[in-house]
Amino acid sequence: MSSKSIEIIDQTYRSRYRFRSKKSVHKFQSNSFVSYQHIHFPSNHHQILSASDIKPSTTISTSHRNNSLIVNLVLVICFVPSGQADIYTGDRPIDRYFTARPRPIENYDQWGHYPLPFLDPNRPLESINKYDPKYSAVTPNSFNRYQIEDPGDLRCKEAVKEGLLEFVTVSTPYGNVEGRVVYLCDEPTVPLEERPRPAQYDPLSNPNKYRPITQFRRNVTTFLGIPYAKPPTRQNKLRFKRTLVPDQWGSIRADRYRAACPQYKQYVHADYGIPFTDEDCLYMNIFTPWAATRTRSQYPVMIYIHGGHFDHGTGNIFPGHMLAASQEVIVVTFNYRLGLLGFLATSDNSSAGNYGLFDQMQAISFVREIIENFNGDPNQITLFGPDSGAASAGLLALSPLTRKLIKRVIAQSGSAVAEWAFIKDPLYMRNNTVIAGRAFGCSTRSSYILVECLKSRSATDFTTTEIKPEVGWLAWAPVIDRFTRRFDSQFLPELPDEVLSRKAFKFDENFAYMSGITKDEGSQSLFANEELRKKNYHIDKEEFAKNVRNFVRIYNYTLDQQRLIDAISFMYSPWNDPDNETLIRQGLIDMITDSWYISANDKMVKLMLKNNVVTYMYLLNYTIQGLNLPSWIGVPHDTEYLLASGAPFMDARFYPKALNLELAQWTEQDRNISQLIMETWANFAKKPVCKPGGTWNCGPTPYAMFNTVIWRPMALNNLQYLAINSTNYTNNLPLTTDWESNDWTLITNPYSTSTMWRNYKQKSAQFWNSYIKQLVGSIPITWMPTVEPYMDELRIYRAATWSVLATLIVLLLITLICSCLYCRTKRSSYYTNEIQNSLNNDDQSDSSYRYGNAAIDEYVPIPVLHHQQPYAPPSTRANSESNLRYFFDKKLKIVLSVP
Repeated sequence: MSSKSIEIIDQTYRSRYRFRSKKSVHKFQSNSFVSYQHIHFPSNHHQILSASDIKPSTTISTSHRNNSLIVNLVLVICFVPSGQADIYTGDRPIDRYFTARPRPIENYDQWGHYPLPFLDPNRPLESINKYDPKYSAVTPNSFNRYQIEDPGDLRCKEAVKEGLLEFVTVSTPYGNVEGRVVYLCDEPTVPLEERPRPAQYDPLSNPNKYRPITQFRRNVTTFLGIPYAKPPTRQNKLRFKRTLVPDQWGSIRADRYRAACPQYKQYVHADYGIPFTDEDCLYMNIFTPWAATRTRSQYPVMIYIHGGHFDHGTGNIFPGHMLAASQEVIVVTFNYRLGLLGFLATSDNSSAGNYGLFDQMQAISFVREIIENFNGDPNQITLFGPDSGAASAGLLALSPLTRKLIKRVIAQSGSAVAEWAFIKDPLYMRNNTVIAGRAFGCSTRSSYILVECLKSRSATDFTTTEIKPEVGWLAWAPVIDRFTRRFDSQFLPELPDEVLSRKAFKFDENFAYMSGITKDEGSQSLFANEELRKKNYHIDKEEFAKNVRNFVRIYNYTLDQQRLIDAISFMYSPWNDPDNETLIRQGLIDMITDSWYISANDKMVKLMLKNNVVTYMYLLNYTIQGLNLPSWIGVPHDTEYLLASGAPFMDARFYPKALNLELAQWTEQDRNISQLIMETWANFAKKPVCKPGGTWNCGPTPYAMFNTVIWRPMALNNLQYLAINSTNYTNNLPLTTDWESNDWTLITNPYSTSTMWRNYKQKSAQFWNSYIKQLVGSIPITWMPTVEPYMDELRIYRAATWSVLATLIVLLLITLICSCLYCRTKRSSYYTNEIQNSLNNDDQSDSSYRYGNAAIDEYVPIPVLHHQQPYAPPSTRANSESNLRYFFDKKLKIVLSVP
């Protein structure tokens, strides 16, 4: 029995807190936040500490047996801004708002309040964590404090660990990074009898099949939670701003995953691999085969961009251990801003959007800057990822800011030219922004005020407020920023398909593109549909018609929706057996697969070929045998995730618990397909580009893998692709049948294996890329009047106002000019006539005044009123000084004589 001291940490905060549980209460006041480590002893050494014994900076000496500590006492901690502190000590609470599991806080594991997925860990606990709009979440000054530990491979506990390297420190331009060496128990070359025991291992029924593992097969050095940018938080005034390089950090210990970026609450759960989110989320993870010393040869770098339709996901759920260790490449995963925080675009410079893409750009630039310190090659960077990650990889390869940084792209079930991959209508951007403003209580017609209002909201608000567009593919996605940013900072100045169509630039001669899809991409959408789940996924003709109508209405291709409904229904109805629910369900799966993935993939590879880019395509047609999934799901979306990460060789603890991989019964075929994908992906990143007349030691298959698989690039006149069915010949017919092309000439053996096929579903691809648009015409996205953006009205009002104002100004100027000219002419004519008359009067005879006398005679004397003296009439004498005409002439001469 030994002694162990646990120091109770005292961290200074300038506020008061309340600690509460369900038993005796002890009150005190404190200006310090006290984090207590409560240790429970074995039952024979049970001890209860009173609250009076617990003080800040107190050292509690405990004894333990066999280095085991058992928790018996719990202190539940919750924060309030002020007031007295209540301490409750006692048993673990049974309340459903508490979960009895440790939560790492500030690198110390302690029992405490474990927040529900949709609750902010920073927010004060008030009964059931009700929303408090006055609460301001505080971002810690240090790095993101919410962490997930990587336990490593725990299947080989019998392996000898003494003397093995555990920690590795690497120096970077930003500071030192301490990583951890993770040892793996399995790899593709391990024979059956030497593999780790599965969860279903039964030593009684078959004790000789497996034996204890006494050695490790592979090791990889992991550096988890490296900050690659400044935290884009409200406190840093970087929300809705471009990504900035990180500050110097000195030395950090990078052995834990950091929090994911804020996303909708239904995606946040510990079982999904996202136990919590935080706005301070721009961290990356590096998996390198060797980093203890510098090597002569550098490893190629493969950067994984996670998917999730731009509104959910994290790079933490992709374990790069096996891919890096078995293929000798460096794997990098990272988080980027999602949803409204990552892609808010107001269609003006108030918020130009694409912040998530700038995060990705900064991550790539950061990798190029530091990866040599991890034995990586900064000039050999390959991007890969599913759906929105694949679209992002394609956009990064086309952007003028990043295309020179990338050598390869592997697009898994996604494309940069897909309709959901970007938003091209500025009115649609504005419409979603207005809807978001209403949801967040920021209703205003001013983009600037709306953005400033959103900046004032807490990070939790962005996880609890979901924005669903009335029409369109996605609420938030990349946008064209040609008119909202300066020329040198535009990420997407043009539409991707327009850039490729007009060959706006020339790709690097070493650039190559790989794209592929799974056979049943759309089955995942049906499997996640709650309404269909209640019906046990039975789909009849009425349900099929309902789903087609919803598809057309939501994605709003045209105002003439009935014509589109008729065309889609005709295309995907099982006419050979119209009432067969299995075929009807498969038709619905094919509709989603073709419209979302196949059409965009076909369009992208053809555009790449027109730009003389070496292009490969694959069809994943292999159903993982070790997973217990319904047969109708087939090969669902993102099946590559498990195979490319080497799941059949990995400990299930590396993956989200919701996948239930601990129950997987991996077969030899599963292991072979996983090895095939890992090896072809890595070869594509490492090997040179295959060129006509060049060496065959190039591309994803520089040699015949499994003695049968040869993967060759595509051509415009030969749209060949690799159908990944299996890795050996069997007595079964091919699992895939390309009935549209019916091209059997490429198959040398009519049995199932992975081989080259041609022209995959060209009819379906052209149905969506050509026929649908020609059927009704491609028109802009429209909205109902209640959600119509006000920008059109505002433009009309502004145009009318400025037109009327300009007209009034012109009329006013014309009036002023005419008035001035008239007055000037009148004045000149008046003076000229009077002068001439005056001169003429001097030369006239006295008889001329007779005309005046006649006029004078016409004056009528004014009658006398109230005995007042009236004015006398003018004099009738010709030479009288009182004559009016003479008087006027005299006055005029005086006026004209004035200088």
